[in-house]
Amino acid sequence: MVSFRDAGGGFFLDLRRASRLPEEGLPLLRFIGVQRGVALPDLLWSDQMTDSDVVLAGAGLRWAVSRRMVLVPDADGEPGAARGYRALVRPDTDKVMSVVTSAYRVADNFWVARAAVMLASQLERSAALVGACSFGRNDERTVFVVRARASNDRALLVLVYNSHGGEGAVRFFVAEADRTAGTLLTPDVPHAAVSVPHVGDMEERLDLLRYRELVPNYVAESETAWARMQDQLWSPRHTKALIKDLWGSPRPAAVIEGREVQPGESWSRHPREHLLRSLDDFDNAADAYRWLCFYVDHQSEARERGDLTEDRDERLALGAGWRLKQRIWRWIMDTVIADGA
Repeated sequence: MVSFRDAGGGFFLDLRRASRLPEEGLPLLRFIGVQRGVALPDLLWSDQMTDSDVVLAGAGLRWAVSRRMVLVPDADGEPGAARGYRALVRPDTDKVMSVVTSAYRVADNFWVARAAVMLASQLERSAALVGACSFGRNDERTVFVVRARASNDRALLVLVYNSHGGEGAVRFFVAEADRTAGTLLTPDVPHAAVSVPHVGDMEERLDLLRYRELVPNYVAESETAWARMQDQLWSPRHTKALIKDLWGSPRPAAVIEGREVQPGESWSRHPREHLLRSLDDFDNAADAYRWLCFYVDHQSEARERGDLTEDRDERLALGAGWRLKQRIWRWIMDTVIADGA
């Protein structure tokens, strides 16, 4: 397979994908399914509620983290307890997820999912957990999907990425799912995300999120931004400028997969000509952004420089795909919308 992981902008055109219909459903939910988690795609577009306990149990995540002592050799080589540190262990598999200080109080998966539902319910009381899974080398990472509000073809989601341990953070993101295109839209507005650092009492930190109206603020900000984008003309000039800033100019390669490149072949793998043709059909910035998100999810080779992640849906849902969509959003707001103001 041709890999564009070393390309400056990443996300070059995947010719095999561009010539066929997209795979069904959101990459995020496909990823959860592959990880043997629970994904309830039909509930994204309804107001039906779920029992978080049942979803977590189905995903194998309804367990309490065990805390165990860490043994280190003393001066005589005899094992003894390390002062000030504890190991966090997944009890059903007996795998060590991380080592933390004794002052750290872990929040179980139930607390993380509960916090996400709490944030989503600030908008609609029918908010529900509709996806959950664990992944990573020792299943130490988790992802939760909560539906905040839904219609027949759109859903507002709160996503949570979590890793147990004394570093990093629990990240809460607000995003929008498009049912028709099977893609995730990621408007980069000020209240699109909030982080809870992995320090201190995590249960208390998560509980304090009830005082942060993340989702209502996101809706107010994003609706205003979407309206401005809908009213802003999109032209081929914008397409060319966006491609140049995000992907650079096509660079002919001497060799592809051990063989000489035929005239024009390297150009076909750069998104320039493909996007120039595709975006000709759109006359406003909002529709152009939606289509660019579709391109990232369904027609691109989703990698960044040095990205060795094997699962494409994971790259789309939890890393490079998300970041590129946010870069596209910021470029449109900072360049197209600002110039048209």
